[in-house]
Amino acid sequence: MDKNTTTGLILIGAVVMAFMFLNQPDEQPIANQANENTPQQTSLDNKKNVLESENLENTTSITEIDSADNVIYKKLIEQKQREELIENYGIFYNSVNGDEKEYTLENNKIKVSFTSKGARISNAEMVELDNNGLFKYRTYNSFINDENKPLSLFEKESSQMSLTIVDAEKVVPVETKDLFFNLVTQNDSVLVFRANAGSIDKYLEFSYHLSKNKYDVDFNIDYHNIENDIKSDVDLKWSMKGLSTEKLAEDERMICTIMYRYFGTTRDWLSETSDNEEDLESNINWIAFKHKFFSSILLSENEDGLGKSKIVHRNLEDDKYTDSYASKSSIPSRGNVAFKFLFIPNDYDLLETYDSEIEGLINLGGSVFAWVNRYLIDPVFKFLLSSGFNLGLVILLLTIIVKIVIMPLTYKNYMSTAKTKVIKPEMSKITAKYEGKTDRNTAMKKQQETMALYKQTGVNPMAGCIPMIIQMPILIAVFRYFPASLSLRHKGFLWAEDLSSFDSIFDFGFTIPLYGDHISLFALLMAGSTLIYTMTNSSQMAPTQPGMPNMKVIMYMMPIMFIFIFNKYSSGLSYYYFCGNIMNIGIMWGIKKYLIDEDKIREKIESNKKKIKKKSRFQQRLEDVAKQQQKKRR
Repeated sequence: MDKNTTTGLILIGAVVMAFMFLNQPDEQPIANQANENTPQQTSLDNKKNVLESENLENTTSITEIDSADNVIYKKLIEQKQREELIENYGIFYNSVNGDEKEYTLENNKIKVSFTSKGARISNAEMVELDNNGLFKYRTYNSFINDENKPLSLFEKESSQMSLTIVDAEKVVPVETKDLFFNLVTQNDSVLVFRANAGSIDKYLEFSYHLSKNKYDVDFNIDYHNIENDIKSDVDLKWSMKGLSTEKLAEDERMICTIMYRYFGTTRDWLSETSDNEEDLESNINWIAFKHKFFSSILLSENEDGLGKSKIVHRNLEDDKYTDSYASKSSIPSRGNVAFKFLFIPNDYDLLETYDSEIEGLINLGGSVFAWVNRYLIDPVFKFLLSSGFNLGLVILLLTIIVKIVIMPLTYKNYMSTAKTKVIKPEMSKITAKYEGKTDRNTAMKKQQETMALYKQTGVNPMAGCIPMIIQMPILIAVFRYFPASLSLRHKGFLWAEDLSSFDSIFDFGFTIPLYGDHISLFALLMAGSTLIYTMTNSSQMAPTQPGMPNMKVIMYMMPIMFIFIFNKYSSGLSYYYFCGNIMNIGIMWGIKKYLIDEDKIREKIESNKKKIKKKSRFQQRLEDVAKQQQKKRR
């Protein structure tokens, strides 16, 4: 070996010796350990300690690795979920999750409930109190059971209000009913909700304001700094199932419908008794979900507020609900947009205080009938009602006043009937003369002789029809007025507990087709009095001309039809017609006994026969036509 190798080996040996010297155990511990353990046990314990130390180090290392992986995994999941939310909800992805909370606004008229999910109205209750401190408007069941509960127009579960907004970048439609809004302002009259739109200074805001002594809620939409993030197409969807609040849901459906009005025109509506839908042009003033005695209305005072709309009305076969209502309207998507929601009784004077012809919700009939109701029936009825009289007495007094007003027409009608009765024998002779002859020439001669008889006797065959035609608007106007009158609601008289609905003296427990499941006594009395009046008046009716419907048969059929028609109608209406029939019978008897003397009428007719009268233009034209037809046949 060379010198260098020898030197290296010496140094390595010195290092090994030094290491062994420095790491040898103390003598006392070794001695003690020798006394306590065997060499084999010492070896096993040493190995165990080494293994435990190694396992502890390995476990700590694995835990640290797993923890780091979980953090990364969770971040990946959150990132994926965030991307999915952005894909489905666009700028509103931060408003998808949250806790739903309930809020209310209330004044002395209505109580409106809200939910933070969708920031929408979820319920509307009529909380106005009467003079006794009870809720003025209750459901029929609460009224009958003497429960002091306010009336609700709809429920959270069966109603919806939502904006459909399209994200400009993702081009996905977002329904606000799926978003959770944060409440940012709350006091006795104001609620303000916001849905986050990606950053602090971007949000969609819904604000509601309920004033004192009002039935309307101001609804404002603020697209705060998101105009460029959404498309211009925004739709406002509003729908509900109307709760049945009266005695019979089927009766309510005859009035419930959707009404609407364009700016600058009168109101229009969908059919009450059938399912229907309609597309509306732009510039809608209001859309109303009309219940029988109340209405839920969406009103825009700005002509650009409600654009093109679609409304859908459906009748429901359900005792809990009357109809389903739905509307979809395009609305502005920039700046602040203002609307009103009205939850209001269908009271004409109250609705008239709004400058949008909302009083048109109360269908008082066509132009003539509406005029009669507005300027005759309604003022008199409300004047009598303000006197404090019982409603049954008010209806009776109204009937008397109406009969007094039309008394001159009634007198002329009876006078014409009496004259017709006097010349009835001569009319019968003319009829017998041409009996069995049906050719056109014979019919023309018969018509000429009849007109000549009318001319000689001074009898006008139209004299009895004209007064009757003039009276008809009053009869039909009342037919519209009473079922829609809020004043009759929950007002009783005699056996009728609610004059706005039918009365029942006996319930069958089953339903008779076209009639119902009960017997309405007021409907029977009305039909019976109509029959009596028809019988007393039929003797004065003119004989039916050949080929014409038998008027007597028709008149006798009407009372029977009334039994079926009015059995489910307002008992107040049946009571009014009953009072009118009784008065007509009395008036007819009085006129016949004290005002009309048939002998004097007969003398006057005979006197008229002797007078030479010029032919009227109508009679002359009739004869000329007859002569021309005879010449053609020759």
